[in-house]
Amino acid sequence: MPPIIEFTAPPLPHYIVSGSAVIPVGGKHPSRQNIGAFDLLVVEYGCLYISEEGRDYEVPAGHSLILRPDCYHYALEGCREDTLHHWLHFQLLGDWRVIEEEEYRHCGCSLTDQGTPGSISLPPFTATSYTVPLPQYVKLAQPQKMIALLKELTDLNRDLHLDSVRLRQQALFQDVIVELSASSSNAGLSPQSACAEKAASYLREHYNEPFSAQKLGESINFHPVYIARCMQKVFGCSPAVYLQRLRIQQAKLLLVQTDLTIERIAEQVGFNQAAYFTACFSKTEGMSPRKYRQRFTWSKD
Repeated sequence: MPPIIEFTAPPLPHYIVSGSAVIPVGGKHPSRQNIGAFDLLVVEYGCLYISEEGRDYEVPAGHSLILRPDCYHYALEGCREDTLHHWLHFQLLGDWRVIEEEEYRHCGCSLTDQGTPGSISLPPFTATSYTVPLPQYVKLAQPQKMIALLKELTDLNRDLHLDSVRLRQQALFQDVIVELSASSSNAGLSPQSACAEKAASYLREHYNEPFSAQKLGESINFHPVYIARCMQKVFGCSPAVYLQRLRIQQAKLLLVQTDLTIERIAEQVGFNQAAYFTACFSKTEGMSPRKYRQRFTWSKD
């Protein structure tokens, strides 16, 4: 099974250049080594035959293949028919790694803790990282949409002297990334990941309501013990801990964005008692809600 290329964002992937080419019968994709950029290939018609580091790929119409920047790839054979393919070079400026697809689907692993709603002692508006999976080889979910995006990107090359065009290309390229990631998701999450994500979505929607493991289980049709096991595996914590972290994160926003009292904020995010809210907040953030608010409050005194 082809591997998954998983990267951490921010920063987002950076578009370099793109184009298209028809390879005639008998023609081959060029052999290259350590080119320093990812090479996305999307076949519109025909088929490419390529090998990279011992893995052989047949890339027919409607499929994509990402060639890595740190590997050697070469043509297995010439094209058996005229083959139109679109190519795009891009770079990942942040962290990335390659994971075997079976491992990725089974454990829901990632470079960062995607499930933690907040980070200890960070301001409420701090950008948090997340991970994005890109299938190295996949049948595209919407091949015509992908091809249209690549054609528009390439057509814009004629106006590269305009800064606005470069910005437009970067924006379009993010749509390419979304399409690739969506194609990967079509293969389906592992049962544990699917359960954990359903539970997390429910908790985010109902974070200010009283928590009941039984009600959570009934709402997403899984046994509470199984839900707890799945969330521990995927997010590294129980549903109750996940919910408390989420409530604290929401409270941080209210402390900075509103003039509500501590008692009122505690109530709005789902704590029954202000004293318990203060204790939980202090344990998580290393300071009381009042002191946290003072960090972001300007006073002329």
